[in-house]
Amino acid sequence: MAHSYASKSRPRPGRAGDASPRLRQARPRDVDRLVSIHTNAYPDARGHDARVSHLCNNPLGALDDLWVLEERGVLVAHGFLFALEAWFGGERVRIGGIATVGVAPEARGRGVGSRLVAHLHEVADARGDAVTVLHPFRQGFYSRLGYAAASPYIRLRLDPRAIPWRAELRVRPASGADRSALASCWEGAGVRRTGTLVRSERAWEARLLDERRTWLVVEGRSGVEGYVAWTVAQDQTLALSTLAIDEMAAGSGAATRSLWGAVAAQRDHVSEVRVAVATDDPIDRALIDACGARLGDTHVERVLGELVAGPMVRVVDVPRALAARGWWESGVLVLDIDGERLELCVRDGRAAVAPTNADAHIHLDRTTLSAVAFGALRVSHAARLGWLRARDERSMALADALLELPSYFSPNAF
Repeated sequence: MAHSYASKSRPRPGRAGDASPRLRQARPRDVDRLVSIHTNAYPDARGHDARVSHLCNNPLGALDDLWVLEERGVLVAHGFLFALEAWFGGERVRIGGIATVGVAPEARGRGVGSRLVAHLHEVADARGDAVTVLHPFRQGFYSRLGYAAASPYIRLRLDPRAIPWRAELRVRPASGADRSALASCWEGAGVRRTGTLVRSERAWEARLLDERRTWLVVEGRSGVEGYVAWTVAQDQTLALSTLAIDEMAAGSGAATRSLWGAVAAQRDHVSEVRVAVATDDPIDRALIDACGARLGDTHVERVLGELVAGPMVRVVDVPRALAARGWWESGVLVLDIDGERLELCVRDGRAAVAPTNADAHIHLDRTTLSAVAFGALRVSHAARLGWLRARDERSMALADALLELPSYFSPNAF
């Protein structure tokens, strides 16, 4: 179903030859031009049909979720604004997922991309999103637009023989009958994480139909307790192969160890396992000689992987955003956000936000609020970076306890 949102500062369509930019939702007749812009902005190996599918039949939305900027009747930029949900503090929060922002080569360097993203922010605000989230091509570009970096991820590269576990629970291939169980495991893991997307049926369908992906489940007394999905790649016949874990979700320690045990059992068929994990995941402590045959150097003896940037987040509306997320602790905190004072009162996992004249416990700006309230940055760490100021040590400790979230981790980028 098509969506239409009014924008307070949306330019009016001009007459033919008018240089005034026009912002609107994409239409089927735009596809050839959209593919041209997309190919220039993202010059990877995808062909025409794959790009058309990405733009018109995306697992996260449809063509009318793609917004374009038009000058003199010619499209010069495009960008998705998906209507999504993600878990923050154990609650589902409405987010605007910004993706596939691209500007035509002849229109770059004059603020076209910024104008398009600003319009996406207005649309997100009008429809009631709490935050917008994106995976940036350049962090500097989006930081100027109010975005804060969320937790980074750890991308491990390990020898499968480094995994110390064998399956404690029964491991078997997933079947069509397991679909609801897979969704339940994904949701259970998402509730405990920060930023993991709530997955729609359409998104599930797209992932499950990928024939390259292997899906295994582990069963306990209560049925399916977890699953893992991976893809194996090999450059040529008889060459070394790599197993990339796409996602893993489990409801117990035994299920988690069993899934890792299933990965370890591939040791005679794959030479390396690659997986992204949250920064607070303890898996690296259990690995024995994870680097396998890879030797280090004078400075780094054993390389486990890389620290990679995660997504970026931006609060759309401060009271709406703080009231939308869940909270682990209770308390009252007064925030001075760019000179505006708000009282945050949290009780039984929910927050109420109201203006106040009381002395502030914490002084910060909206970008830093995005980082500490949705990006899983500790308040005390933000203070160490010089991004905020606390009234005193007790205020800092209160803010740390109240705003704390698990590390941000959403294994499937968009």
